[in-house]
Amino acid sequence: MSQPPRITVLLALFDGSRHLDDQLQSYLDQSLPPVRVLASDDRPGDGTGARFRAFADHVAATSPCRWQLIPGPGAGPTANFLHLLACVEAAETDYVALSDQDDIWLPDKLQSAVALIAPEGAGPVLLGTRSWEWHATGNRRQLSRPVPEPWDFSHALMQNYAGGNTMVLNRAALQLVQAALARGGPCPAVHDWWLYQLISGAGGRVILDPEPRLLYRQHPGNQIGANSGLPSKLHRFWLMLRGTYRSWMDRNLATLAAHEDLLTPEARALLTRLRQDRDGGFLTRMRLLAQTPLHRKGWSNQMTLWIAAALRRM
Repeated sequence: MSQPPRITVLLALFDGSRHLDDQLQSYLDQSLPPVRVLASDDRPGDGTGARFRAFADHVAATSPCRWQLIPGPGAGPTANFLHLLACVEAAETDYVALSDQDDIWLPDKLQSAVALIAPEGAGPVLLGTRSWEWHATGNRRQLSRPVPEPWDFSHALMQNYAGGNTMVLNRAALQLVQAALARGGPCPAVHDWWLYQLISGAGGRVILDPEPRLLYRQHPGNQIGANSGLPSKLHRFWLMLRGTYRSWMDRNLATLAAHEDLLTPEARALLTRLRQDRDGGFLTRMRLLAQTPLHRKGWSNQMTLWIAAALRRM
């Protein structure tokens, strides 16, 4: 009989003890449970790491998981997740699943991920899913926005396609990420957006499961929060106007440039033109969008992209 796939959960911790037990228990409730939970504590002493250890000790006798806690880099969530991705041993796992500290995974999350990724073969594969945007008070749920195909590098350069808390990578994708991280260089704006850029740009397969696989807890402490509804769109439009989106682009493009040899020739050509023309004159910036497949999903997001290019905010 073949052995079940080995799945490692990568859990970033920071001031999250309040809801942590619910998330940890949801790992154990999986129809295909992980073999390892690797947690990185980015704020030692806030009680979150102690809560993780207490839960691990409590379930040690019956848990199929190996529970491990390591110190984080102390430089924010993006650096913490990249630290986890760099630390995990690729030879000891078949898949890695990224996890926030305050969600609740639905029982079929990992099994459905393996069922979708495994048929894609040995190349790099990145899976994201939709989620239930969940307000625990009143148990209100809203399905996250759909993101239609294609999920490719021309989209990844402009916009993320799925939340990092839903993402699962196969071993080949993990090895690609580790090859890039081993070179050092700038830190991207957001870890999950960069994963989408790197894996799609390297010719990997990107999948979006249309079914929600977790409860994405909404609260004031969310790093980014749900991307749905008019308030969210207005907030992101304001971020574009004030230059935040351009700042994120600066960081992402600098990071990609540090390992552009890992990208396909087509991706490198598109990256080169974007880096050059986004700082050109008005007509150069307009031609950049008109003559390339660069895009964001949805008419309002695409309109915002054209406005950003016109105002040199891209």
